[in-house]
Amino acid sequence: MTSFFHIIKGIFTAVILLSATSITTVESANSNAYNLNTANISVWLSSAAYCEKENYKTMQLSGPAAGFIVGDILYDSINDVQGFSGVLPSTKTIYVAFRGSSSILNWLADFKVLKEPYTTYPECNCEVHKGFYNTALYFKDDVIKSVTSLHNKYNYNTVVITGHSLGAAISQLMIMELYAINLQKTLGVNIEMYNFGQPRTGDALYASFANAIVMQNFWRFTHNKDIVPHIPPETGMEYYHSCGEVFEDNAGQLKSCNNIDCEDPTCADQYSIKETNGDDHSIYLGHFMSCKSSTV
Repeated sequence: MTSFFHIIKGIFTAVILLSATSITTVESANSNAYNLNTANISVWLSSAAYCEKENYKTMQLSGPAAGFIVGDILYDSINDVQGFSGVLPSTKTIYVAFRGSSSILNWLADFKVLKEPYTTYPECNCEVHKGFYNTALYFKDDVIKSVTSLHNKYNYNTVVITGHSLGAAISQLMIMELYAINLQKTLGVNIEMYNFGQPRTGDALYASFANAIVMQNFWRFTHNKDIVPHIPPETGMEYYHSCGEVFEDNAGQLKSCNNIDCEDPTCADQYSIKETNGDDHSIYLGHFMSCKSSTV
């Protein structure tokens, strides 16, 4: 794993050194304060998504996610991406969790770094990561069906989309898909997103547009020197983050970052890609991102 991240770092450092561009500042309103309990539940579920999909229905979750009931299994066989939906009765919340990159096929999708037009919102006139977007579109109908079914069965009025790494990128694009069809209004629910270690997902126009659509219900957590939030790079590839960053430093302290400059130089972006590592990608909110750490 360490050598793999060194390879990634070398590739993107080379791109940065060969290109030059200006950093775009995206303006947006300030977001609401995040809910730490929801964040902890979300990180547990994002970690549980690394379990084998065949075991999703029978796994017993621990910690703040104890008592979680899996509803549906989500699987994209083309890109080997998986996740699940379900409910947590203790908080009366519906969750959808996507797995991060735990196979070579996942990373191939991660590095389909070509952008394509964001046709979900033609008015955006922007572009997003081809691999992430196509995977989100693959899951879209199943997620809508599952969330609707769980809402009708349990009558819970809060929906949280979550994920780690690749799953974080999918979670951001998924909440945008749900807002595009006004699912929150159709079902009368509040839809939020909490994700962890998200790579950049689109160009500057997309980042600004996402702020306008979901800023009040969107939190992306970054951890210290985690390399993944730094890729694909701004310089040379023209990828940018939307706002909503919550930065976790080396001591585990959380900071709500600037919601005007989404690449806040006092948060994850204080580190150059040369200073990043893969180890910080494996732990969020003090929780190791693995199946074993979230299950009994």
